[in-house]
Amino acid sequence: MTSPEIASLSWGQMKVKGSNTTYKDCKVWPGGSRTWDWRETGTEHSPGVQPADVKEVVEKGVQTLVIGRGMSEALKGLTLPPRLECSGTIITH
Repeated sequence: MTSPEIASLSWGQMKVKGSNTTYKDCKVWPGGSRTWDWRETGTEHSPGVQPADVKEVVEKGVQTLVIGRGMSEALKGLTLPPRLECSGTIITH
């Protein structure tokens, strides 16, 4: 099973194939998608993506995790702590 495709992307709007929701930020994984609410983990542009932000998707068994840095690349990338392991590839784009 593959993750849903991003159907369209523009400043502040993401649409995922198979979903009627327009997201500002989102997480996708094989079989689903949801809003990525930065407030859940205290994510800010700096220091950036938190391990808790990706834990949910990693635990769903993704083979490749792509983390977008935003339209102006202001979101800092992720440094995985040793206790959060991903069996696949993590790409910051």
